[in-house]
Amino acid sequence: MQHPVHRITTQEFCKQSGQSSTTLWRKSKVDNDFPTSFYILNKKLYRQDEVTTWIEAQERTTPTHNNLTPKSEVSV
Repeated sequence: MQHPVHRITTQEFCKQSGQSSTTLWRKSKVDNDFPTSFYILNKKLYRQDEVTTWIEAQERTTPTHNNLTPKSEVSV
């Protein structure tokens, strides 16, 4: 028996990921693992299971960058 597919809007995707719609749009252009969107009428939707998988893959225990760490001095 197939489970029903739960669909979410871009607004809900933003809430779950903590990122703006612009950031998600930018990531969709460069990240091959980004969830695929689709339309029903004029509503852009995402599959919840794909969104959850993508968000979990983004989780890290340390930041990808740290602006508080001083840059190494470049020797001339």
